[in-house]
Amino acid sequence: VHLPHKAAMHAVNPVQRLRLLRARLENTSREAVPPADEFHAEMSEIFHSMRDLHTNYLLPEPYASRVAFLPFLVEEFFADTVAQYMVTKVARGADLAGLEPGVLVTHWNGMPIDRAVEVNAARYAGSNAAARHTRGVESLTVRPLRVHRFPDEDWVVVRYLKDGRARDLQVP
Repeated sequence: VHLPHKAAMHAVNPVQRLRLLRARLENTSREAVPPADEFHAEMSEIFHSMRDLHTNYLLPEPYASRVAFLPFLVEEFFADTVAQYMVTKVARGADLAGLEPGVLVTHWNGMPIDRAVEVNAARYAGSNAAARHTRGVESLTVRPLRVHRFPDEDWVVVRYLKDGRARDLQVP
């Protein structure tokens, strides 16, 4: 019911993208069909382009019952109106070489953390910038694969500040 509004508001045409995907698949030989993860990634992108939390593409098994996560949680807070990102929880028994609650995260995969959140937020639904931003922060470290696209990364490099020194940690 909201499709015309969402299409205009976000300059997207998900129905046409679905038609193009179907045509592309119908004209592809069985041997040349792309892997399932590419199909699901494209479907997720099409549905998320509407930025509507009521319209979701739910991934099937084996994704539906899985959660991609890192063994720590990053949350946003503000100091003098400036967003900062702090590790607030670490999984029991995780060996993270000094990454612990209270450290500030400054970079994510070589990008300043603000930009990494912005890039991540653009991949997920949320009807306004604040909602997408919140999704961008929370999905850095936890992604239920039923509704979130699975990670492209095999590992993440996190730069954080501890005792005034910048440290890097690569986490699978």
